[in-house]
Amino acid sequence: MSALPTLTSPPDPTMLAFESGSLDPARFNHRLHLSLAWSYLQRDGFPEGALHFRRHLQNYVAKAGAQSKYHETITWAYLVLLNEERCLRSPAGESFDAMIQRRPDLLDHRNGPIARCYSKSQLDSPEARRVFMLPAT
Repeated sequence: MSALPTLTSPPDPTMLAFESGSLDPARFNHRLHLSLAWSYLQRDGFPEGALHFRRHLQNYVAKAGAQSKYHETITWAYLVLLNEERCLRSPAGESFDAMIQRRPDLLDHRNGPIARCYSKSQLDSPEARRVFMLPAT
């Protein structure tokens, strides 16, 4: 009896470009940033997917010469929010596009959940860029 072939999804070209550092920085907007994070969380779960995404994001910004744009607190805050959405409100395997239709506030930098949790001064601090910080009370 022969074994059944394993079905695997073809590699996502955007994810591969992100991981190799060849993704055009002009394409790397907030929506794509969240979409990639969602893909890692869907594929690898939490915390592994979060750690994989963070590592690739740090490598990507280094290759793009944009290390100063990396923000540890914002990265982890969005990863936790996305994971919460994935685990508590999303059907298994839900696409990013379907999830973001329910949660368009995640795309809103100025009034979205991060802005509601963190003060501008806290997010602007060098400490929050370097180390994940919980929202100040």
